[in-house]
Amino acid sequence: MSSAANTQRDHFENTYTKLRPIGKGGFGSVFAGIRNEDNLKVAIKYIPWKMIRFGRHCNGKTYCIALEVAFMLKTGGVPGEVRRSATVSLLDWYYLDNQLVLVMERPPFAMDFYKYLQTIKGGYLQEHQAMVLKQLVDASIDMHSKGIFHRDLKPANLLMDIEHNRVLIIDSGCATFSNENTLKTFCGTSRYAPPEWFEEGKYEARPTTVWQIGAIFYSLFKEHQNFSTLDFTLDKIRIDPKLSTRQICHDQPAPVASMHAGHIAGEARLGPISLSKSESEEICLIY
Repeated sequence: MSSAANTQRDHFENTYTKLRPIGKGGFGSVFAGIRNEDNLKVAIKYIPWKMIRFGRHCNGKTYCIALEVAFMLKTGGVPGEVRRSATVSLLDWYYLDNQLVLVMERPPFAMDFYKYLQTIKGGYLQEHQAMVLKQLVDASIDMHSKGIFHRDLKPANLLMDIEHNRVLIIDSGCATFSNENTLKTFCGTSRYAPPEWFEEGKYEARPTTVWQIGAIFYSLFKEHQNFSTLDFTLDKIRIDPKLSTRQICHDQPAPVASMHAGHIAGEARLGPISLSKSESEEICLIY
C-alpha cells in the first residue's frame, strides 16, 4: 500500500466512524456513519473500482476525476458543506482498497419516499403531492442547467427530509453529462426508461427526465403500485382521467409538471458542463 493510500486511510478513519449498513445496489453499498468531531450523521458509500467511471475529457480539457464525484460537486455544492440543494451534499471522498468512498450528508429526519407517502395520508396529502412534484421539477431544471442528466430518477432514489420538507435526490451512479446528443446506451432502471428507448433504442436527456418525473408523479397517487413504461405502453396501466382536471392546491391542476416541463424539454438551451480552474485543481485526483 502506498504512502498516499495510507494517508487517505488514516484521514478517513480519524475523521469518520462507519456504523450499520443502510443500503445496497448495483453501484455499491451504503453505511450510516458519523463525523467524529461533531457527531454529524453521514452516509458512507463504497463503490468497487470496476464500477467507477472516470471523466478524462471535458470541454477539450483532460481531467482525472470519478464522474460521480464531479456530478455531486456540480449539483450539491462545495465539499465539506451541508447545503440546502435537492441533491445530497458530498462532504469528502477517498480512494481506499480499490474502492471509491463517498461521504455524504445524512439528514437526521430523512425517510424513505414510500414511507413518507404513508405518513401524509389525509387532508394534507394533495398539498404534499404538489410540493414534492414542484421540488422535483425545480431540482431537475437546476441539474440540467448545470449540465447534469441524472438518468435514474425514481421513487427509490428519493428521500424526504421531513424536518425541512425537502426532497432529496440520491445516487448519481447512472448520471452523465447533459447535452443535445441522442443517447444509445441505457443506464438506469428499465421500468422507468422512456418509451422511445424500447421502440427505437435511443433517448434524449430532457424528455427522459420529464418522463421519469411523470412516473414518480404516478407513484404519488398510486403509492402501492409500481409504474412500468412497458406496462403503460401495453395499456396495463390506466391513468385516471380525473388526474388531468383534479385540483391539488391553490387551484392548480394535478399535472403540475406541465407548468414547468417546457423549461426542461425545450425552452432551456443547455451547454456542456464546465469546471472552473479552482474546481479542476481541487477535484483532480490521482490514485
